[in-house]
Amino acid sequence: MNKTRRGLFLVTLLSVFCLVRLGAGQSGVPTTDPALLPRILERTAVYCERLKGMALNFICLETIKEADSSLVWTKATQLFPGSRALTLKEARDLKATNTKIKTFVYDFQLIKKGDEFTERRTLLEEDGRPKKTENATLSTRHAGAKYLVFGPVGFLSKTWQPFFRYEILATEIVGKSAAWVVRASPTERREENYYHGRIWIDQADFSILKIEWEPLAEQNVPVAPQTPEGVDRKWTWVVTYDVVKNGIRFPGFQTIQEDYISTNGKSHRKYLAEYRFDSFKFFTVESAVVIK
Repeated sequence: MNKTRRGLFLVTLLSVFCLVRLGAGQSGVPTTDPALLPRILERTAVYCERLKGMALNFICLETIKEADSSLVWTKATQLFPGSRALTLKEARDLKATNTKIKTFVYDFQLIKKGDEFTERRTLLEEDGRPKKTENATLSTRHAGAKYLVFGPVGFLSKTWQPFFRYEILATEIVGKSAAWVVRASPTERREENYYHGRIWIDQADFSILKIEWEPLAEQNVPVAPQTPEGVDRKWTWVVTYDVVKNGIRFPGFQTIQEDYISTNGKSHRKYLAEYRFDSFKFFTVESAVVIK
C-alpha cells in the first residue's frame, strides 16, 4: 500500500471512529438513566397486551434433566486432647451426596383461544427409555410453571404494573441483544403474584428476553425430608425467551435451582432442573384483538 492510499485509509478509519464516538455521546442519556423507566414500562405494557391477546397453537419438544441430591453435614477427624485417639466431629459445612439424575422427554402443546388455555404433554422418553404416555403430567420433583410464554404479563402488563416498584439495574447483552435489566418488587405482600424478579428487556423492541424470579414462592415447594436444620434455603427460577415468532418470544430454556447456605456462607446446590424447549411447530400465532 503506497503512502497516499495508506493515508486515506487511516483518515477513513479515524473518521469512522469519530463518528461512532460522536453518535454515542450525542444522546447524552445513560442507558440506565431512571428517566428511561416510564418509557420502558409503557412499551413493555404494550408488548404484554399483545401477548395476552394472541391466539396461539404450537407444539414443541420439552427435554428435562433433573439432579436431586441429599445434603449432609460433613465430618472431620480431630485428635482428642491428651491422647492419640481420633474422634469424629461434625463440621459446620454441608456436602451433596447421593445425587439422583432423572431425564424426561415430552411432546408439549399449548393452545390459547380467547381466554381459554390448554396444555398437553405426551411422555416420549424417561431415563433414556422410550415411552408413550398420552396426557402425561410432569414427573419431576418440582413441577414447572404453567403458561411460561405469558411470564412477562405478571410483572409488566397494565394490570400488574401498579402492584410493583421498578428499578433499572444495569445493561447487559443477552445473546445478540442489548438489554435493560429491570428489578420488579411487590409494593406489598399479597396472596396472588407475590414475586420479586429481574427482567431483561430488549432495547430494540421492548420484548422480554429473560426473567429471573427471586425467590420461587416457597409455599408452593415443600421442604425435602433430608433438609438440614439451621441453614437458609434459596430458590432461583430463570426462563430465557429466545424463540421468536411474529414478534413474540417463546421460552427456549428454563432452570429451577435449590441451594442451601451453610453457616460459613457457602452455597450448596441440592436440586437443579433444566428444561429445554425446541423443535417448535407453530399452527397459530396471531393477534386476536386490536391494540389501541
